[in-house]
Amino acid sequence: MKNNLRMCSILAILCIFILGACTTHQDENDQLDSSVDMALEQAVSDAIISHNRDRFRGDDKQIFATEYHEILKTVVQDKSTEVYLLALYAQYQFEEGEAKLTGGGSNPCVITFASADGLYSVTDYWEPEDGENYESSLRSRFPEDILENGTDLSEPNAMEICNQRAIDYFEGRGNDLSEP
Repeated sequence: MKNNLRMCSILAILCIFILGACTTHQDENDQLDSSVDMALEQAVSDAIISHNRDRFRGDDKQIFATEYHEILKTVVQDKSTEVYLLALYAQYQFEEGEAKLTGGGSNPCVITFASADGLYSVTDYWEPEDGENYESSLRSRFPEDILENGTDLSEPNAMEICNQRAIDYFEGRGNDLSEP
């Protein structure tokens, strides 16, 4: 009985340490694992949609935009949070009873936020230059450790995830598709 109690106590302590390690990580460079910061995740999502919304086709049927992102690195300094990520943006309209993709794009980017009391506001949204300057602009802004691992989305179904969100959105709205 004592051995069972001792074993349960040890397992409980191990679980606490494991859960603590999974919920947050901050290393000596003040880099925070943002996967557990839901406010930052939402701020990143909102920033991607806001930044891209006006870049693609917009008309009266254009009523849904979504994104998928993978945070590669987060650097927190004082009241500033810099997020290095891969972003996929997708924009849809409802036409002939289905969600139709009307615009989208995928890019590595850096979003800088001012942060106070768990609230984030965008101060800069950086993307690499297009064309022949793409590689050099990416190297000028992204840390080498990120570039070594590549700048492609690791989720092979990222576009399907966005498509499903659009389908769910339009199905949830039923016949009320006049406004977003």
